[in-house]
Amino acid sequence: MQISQKFFRFTGIILIIGALLAATGHLLKPQPPTSGDGIEAFISQSMLSDTLLVIGVPIVILGLVGIFVRQSERLPTWGWIGYPAIGIGLIYADLIQPVIRLIAYPFVLADVSTEEEIYTAVTTIYDQDPFGFMFPVILLSMIGPILSAISFWKAKVFPVWLAIMMLLLLPIFLISPMVGFYNFPAYLYVVIGIYGVKLITDKSGLESSVPEQAIVVTK
Repeated sequence: MQISQKFFRFTGIILIIGALLAATGHLLKPQPPTSGDGIEAFISQSMLSDTLLVIGVPIVILGLVGIFVRQSERLPTWGWIGYPAIGIGLIYADLIQPVIRLIAYPFVLADVSTEEEIYTAVTTIYDQDPFGFMFPVILLSMIGPILSAISFWKAKVFPVWLAIMMLLLLPIFLISPMVGFYNFPAYLYVVIGIYGVKLITDKSGLESSVPEQAIVVTK
């Protein structure tokens, strides 16, 4: 079955839009202030950051369909697991958690002043019921992209370097906090945005993702 290029162009466009919003949201995400004087600015910037994530992430999840469908004829069966894994992981890490922060920050930071109190308030809001038990789900936001990258590499519909870029998410995840860069999740959305560009511009993947048909030449 051949799918119209319009579908892939549409999913590519929404991937780019969603990825730009989500990546910007992560890059704007502030670190907890060290004193009570910075709480107001921290909450304000957090609200902006989390709002961008709440808008952008659902758009990205919808657009990801195009990446997987484009490779449907060559994608390993187990590779399809990557889509729900990425989706569930992003929903928890970049949708549910931002919603929690949007609701909780004005309350948990209302009566704190020291650096220790601020850090505790900011880092423990996910431990409260009913959210504490969901923390292991965040691993899917890492497992999903890695599994997908391997399956994309095997499918070879998109350039292999794109799959390699997605695989680099793991070392970036491990190294970035060590050097004080905590906005590293933006990298995943940059890669997803590039896939969106490829969906729009690269028709070779479309041609290779459908069964070959006989060509009839008429004179």
